[in-house]
Amino acid sequence: MVQDAGTGTAWTRFGWFVAIWAMSVAALGAVAMVLRWWIA
Repeated sequence: MVQDAGTGTAWTRFGWFVAIWAMSVAALGAVAMVLRWWIA
């Protein structure tokens, strides 16, 4: 069952936002490192 968008506290939603942002930054950094290693 899908939860309503209004459920959960603001801190929980903020925590998920920070976690997803951190994972995207880490993935971008990993791609940059691979490209740097491959090109150089």
